[in-house]
Amino acid sequence: MRRRRFLYTSAALTAGAALRPLTAGPLAFAPAGATMIRHNIGYYTERGGTIGFYRPPSGAGGVVVDSQFPDAAEHFLKEVFAGDLSLDLLINTHHHGDHTGGNGVIAPRSRAYVAHERARTNLEKSEAERTEGEAVPLPETTFAKDWTMTLPDGEIVTARHFGAGHTGGDAVIHFENANVAHLGDLLFNRRFPYIDPGAGGNMTNWIKVMGKIRKAYDRDTVFIFGHAAESYPVTGSREDVASFQDYLSYLRKYVKKEKRKGTSLEALKAKTTTIPSAPEWRFGDRLRDVNLEVMWEEV
Repeated sequence: MRRRRFLYTSAALTAGAALRPLTAGPLAFAPAGATMIRHNIGYYTERGGTIGFYRPPSGAGGVVVDSQFPDAAEHFLKEVFAGDLSLDLLINTHHHGDHTGGNGVIAPRSRAYVAHERARTNLEKSEAERTEGEAVPLPETTFAKDWTMTLPDGEIVTARHFGAGHTGGDAVIHFENANVAHLGDLLFNRRFPYIDPGAGGNMTNWIKVMGKIRKAYDRDTVFIFGHAAESYPVTGSREDVASFQDYLSYLRKYVKKEKRKGTSLEALKAKTTTIPSAPEWRFGDRLRDVNLEVMWEEV
């Protein structure tokens, strides 16, 4: 697939308020607010999937990855960008409402609004079925495999699609110079993940996707995760990617073995608390059952 590169200049804006630095080691369950990672890249947590952002040192422009919900998006813009109205880019990791619900707030303030082509299709379907809440605008630019923008100060933002996983339209958003990558919901840190087969998700292929991600990024890459269990951080390393890949692999082996033994799905759900060899994944009983159900169908 062709690779598209955007280069342009932007007007000067007022710099945002001072933000908290990223601390080492496990974090307490993240409160609302912004935390810097490095090289002007940070994340914001309030309600929904983690927002990633780039706030240029000049205060001109900026990049937002995902948007949570309208109220959270407004709070985020006020805290991180001091309410300024001109950003370089809004880009989504996938279409789910806790990552795109605030797009209506952020997209009108962004020169570019981008998502994977399947994410746009999924979002279009979700919007057609909407019965309440605020409408979400559709991305203006889509890509099939990868997409790149070079910002005025030289930071490079690259989006890559590695195949079906959490959905059929997941993208990893990489700030190349800073070497920080937002995985969206391709990684739930020590929390049973949500899977959306109706939107193209596939747990078996998700295992392969995590392997591709491990090869695509290096040991210095800091990853931002879409969600994390209590007491676990929403950032991590390639080792966390490997751990999540292991969880998915152990889940598949476990379900396949039990199915071959003749265990029914209901019996399997009733007896399962954690997945063998992956005891750290123990948060979210409902999603644990969803994981078992989806993998049951796949094996």
